[in-house]
Amino acid sequence: MNSNISNNNLNQNNDLQRAQDSTTVTATNEQAVNSNGNTHQQIDQIKVKKKKPTLIILLLLIIASLCFYNYYSYTLHERELAHLKDECTPVSTSGETKELDINSTIVQDLYSKVKTNIREDLANFDLNDEMKLYLAYREIPTSKIYDSNCNYFNDAKMPSYTCKDTSEFTPKAFKQEDLTLEVKKLFGESTEIAHNDIQLGITCLGGYQYIADRGEYVSGECSQLSATTFKADKELIKATSTESQITIYEKVRYYGSEGKTVPEKLISGTYRYTFKLDMNYNYIYISKELEV
Repeated sequence: MNSNISNNNLNQNNDLQRAQDSTTVTATNEQAVNSNGNTHQQIDQIKVKKKKPTLIILLLLIIASLCFYNYYSYTLHERELAHLKDECTPVSTSGETKELDINSTIVQDLYSKVKTNIREDLANFDLNDEMKLYLAYREIPTSKIYDSNCNYFNDAKMPSYTCKDTSEFTPKAFKQEDLTLEVKKLFGESTEIAHNDIQLGITCLGGYQYIADRGEYVSGECSQLSATTFKADKELIKATSTESQITIYEKVRYYGSEGKTVPEKLISGTYRYTFKLDMNYNYIYISKELEV
């Protein structure tokens, strides 16, 4: 019986011990849970702290990238403008003299406006009003010239020219305002040249009589022979630009045939034609000079 009592006591002690152990384990687990909870909170705080510098660095990188892109775009744009300015205009904006391609459209166009042949040089070698009217007349488009009549044409006014309405001759005409426009385009907006007959000397070059009552220039018929024994070789050799000015250089050789001497006014050498950009963006003809 004592043995049974001992066993019962032993069992009760074991149960009590297990209950205590369970309580200890539970408490330990609760502490562990509390400990783990604190640890997770601390980790979360650490992660937040780590994220903040990362976001700042990322934003700085984005801002730096945008700044670099804007700078690169601006620099590229400036380079393109500089390239276009250099390649697309013959004008040297730096003040330095720039050599132009003599086959370029701007050079060829300007040269065609002022180049003269041997007959024109013999008739009038000076850049006076007579020559200016003649050069401006050469620039009138053919679409502005039309068939007309001889009304008010004065045969005595223009040597070698007459105007008779016949089946074999139909005079041409153009408006005086069309000539005025070409004068201003070629010689400048402020140029004032009185309207007059278009004829170089007494030759058959030009041949348009100014008829004020009609506001027209009317052509006559020339009976004079136009042959000459003199010749001229002309070559465009160089063109340059300095700021708003273009200069064209022409090499000329005058010579005669059949033992005839070239007139003194016709001097062989290099001639310099000067043009300047005006306020209307036209290159106006300034001068023609012989280089010494």
